[in-house]
Amino acid sequence: MNKACIIFDMDGTLIDSSRAMTASVNYVRQTLGLEPIEQSYLEYHINQPDQNMPRIFYHTEVYDPAHKELFKEHYLETTKSMIALYPNVCELLETLHTKATLNIATNASDFFAQSMLTQMGIVDYFTCILGANNVKAPKPEPDMIDAIIERTLSAKERTILVGDSVKDEYAARNANINFIFADWGYGTSETAIHRADDIQELLRQLQDIIS
Repeated sequence: MNKACIIFDMDGTLIDSSRAMTASVNYVRQTLGLEPIEQSYLEYHINQPDQNMPRIFYHTEVYDPAHKELFKEHYLETTKSMIALYPNVCELLETLHTKATLNIATNASDFFAQSMLTQMGIVDYFTCILGANNVKAPKPEPDMIDAIIERTLSAKERTILVGDSVKDEYAARNANINFIFADWGYGTSETAIHRADDIQELLRQLQDIIS
């Protein structure tokens, strides 16, 4: 039997990064003469589908390349001190990586994903690391999920997505795979059937599913 395929969202699921994201968004906003936003405001909007992020954060219809560069430079510096793994993530990955193929599907770019996962010392656990820039459409569309399944030669019935937002939940539904909602993250869901309160509970559920 092929290994199970476990796909993790990154921000709000494995890595607590919203403080750093908020600081970098506010850095760009400051250059534009805009008032700073609260961390809770960022967490809400990045986890809701059908949001125009440039308009919400920078009052532009599309991302200005200069704004993206400012964010990138500030974020790469900020993440050195303002991001952290959630408790027991290393133990989770160490336990699972011999039993399943571990992968990342994030609506951030793969550049940020590679950088953050490397900084946290966990990048080598993952077979595929896909960002929104690697596919035609980000989550909640199923593109990243389908690409990972294809690249890892996995079966849909043996594939699970773990995430903290309705974008993740809808992506799993659109890809017709199992889903576990990470209750410790930034988003909320009223409809997720399977959910975990913490990493240890997630590990128990995943072990039951892939055994």
